[in-house]
Amino acid sequence: MKKLLVFFVSLILLVLTGVAIYFAGGIFDAGVNQRVYPFFFQPNNLSSQRPGAPQTPEYIGESEFRDMLVRKYITEYFFASPDAEDIAKRTSSEGILSKMSLPEVFEEWLNNEAVTIQKLAEDKSMRTVKVIDKIFQPNGSKYWVVNYELKTWEKPNDFSVAPTITRGTLYMDISYEPGLRKNADIEEIHNHLEEGGDPARVFNFKVNRIIQG
Repeated sequence: MKKLLVFFVSLILLVLTGVAIYFAGGIFDAGVNQRVYPFFFQPNNLSSQRPGAPQTPEYIGESEFRDMLVRKYITEYFFASPDAEDIAKRTSSEGILSKMSLPEVFEEWLNNEAVTIQKLAEDKSMRTVKVIDKIFQPNGSKYWVVNYELKTWEKPNDFSVAPTITRGTLYMDISYEPGLRKNADIEEIHNHLEEGGDPARVFNFKVNRIIQG
């Protein structure tokens, strides 16, 4: 008898709960016309890092566009990861660093910083690079001053070990003109981009010399 009573009481409570939810939903819908307005936040100027149409060079501005190419170059110059394929691409004569440098600058990188990057990769280390401060060119100088910060995680998969942080300065002799590189073949550029090639390669940007501070 007791079990039967509990069953009926539970059934009544279940019905009352359903009725309450039904009326609450009806009151809510009747009182307010609900609409959803989506917003997209733009976390980066690069089209790969944000939704929507890519920004034009005119919108970004000549100086900011140049600085973006400098930051791209610095990343390629110092970045290290335990990825043999990435190392092979960057040390190749067809790599983005080679295409953005004069031959002697690329050769110097191969004989110095690339050796360090290779060693870090073999040790399964990770190194990130960030340009700090403003990129500027002192009056009367042909060199652009680029201050950077490196973070190196020397032990893989061990987050208890803090990264080693180092800072330095590069003095860069840069040739840059807005627009695509001279004598560029538009069809060749189109195919390069369609195949997932690095966009930095198609611009009229060259590093003529680097002095490490």
